[in-house]
Amino acid sequence: MASELRRLMPRDRWLLDLLHQHQVFTTEQVAALGFDNVHTARNRLNLLANRAVLARFRDAVRPGSQSWRWALGWIGAAYIAYRDGGPVPRPGTVADRVNRLAASPRLAHLLGINGFFVDLAAHARHTPGARLGVWWSERRCRNVCGDLAHPDGHGKWTEDSHTVSFWLEYDRASEPARRVAEKLDGYHALHRAAGLNHPVLIRMQTTRQETELHKRLHVHPAVASGGLLVATMAGEHTTHPAGPVWLPVGHPHRLRLAQLPAAPAAATRAA
Repeated sequence: MASELRRLMPRDRWLLDLLHQHQVFTTEQVAALGFDNVHTARNRLNLLANRAVLARFRDAVRPGSQSWRWALGWIGAAYIAYRDGGPVPRPGTVADRVNRLAASPRLAHLLGINGFFVDLAAHARHTPGARLGVWWSERRCRNVCGDLAHPDGHGKWTEDSHTVSFWLEYDRASEPARRVAEKLDGYHALHRAAGLNHPVLIRMQTTRQETELHKRLHVHPAVASGGLLVATMAGEHTTHPAGPVWLPVGHPHRLRLAQLPAAPAAATRAA
């Protein structure tokens, strides 16, 4: 193992840290995050998998083939353990973890969340003045927010000298609009308790679902009072999530991510 750990390049360690935080990426997502092209990324990923640094899996689909999903392999998990001073897991423990991830009904949701942030990070790689300064996983959000709210992610985006911190709700049309709207009560409570004023971004699947949700949010107490800013994006909009795809509740036009205003801090603390 020691020889394998010494062979890790700086970009390998960077990728292992990302996988430790966010669990799984596709080949295309890894390429967008840190490589010049998919071919180069695929070659490096395959090499790391052959050395047990990474693990990979995919479903059997016909015709064609599904993109590989990449997670920490045993050597990769051992690197994280040594780095953080934790116990080194057994190979079987890591294999079980990967198998559970591959079989998880939430895998598509997790890949969608990660894909959202990957799009922002990749855009920042090639856009002067743009930066994804914060990218929290669902797990880290849970540790910070407790039982008040349950974001799918948290980010801090800067572009053209404008910065916005936000919570992400990644909706896969698995819940009715009523349930999505109910989640906002928790965000309002969190903001009041912590003095925050982050916009809540809700990534919807279709414009029809987005329209239905807006009807409910127009009369939601926290949103209607101005104490909580909520903006939505429909999956049918193929423009980059940093672009003019966000429709704040009550606003006539879609805005770029960096243009989103925050709710007034005084309103978030109001009784």
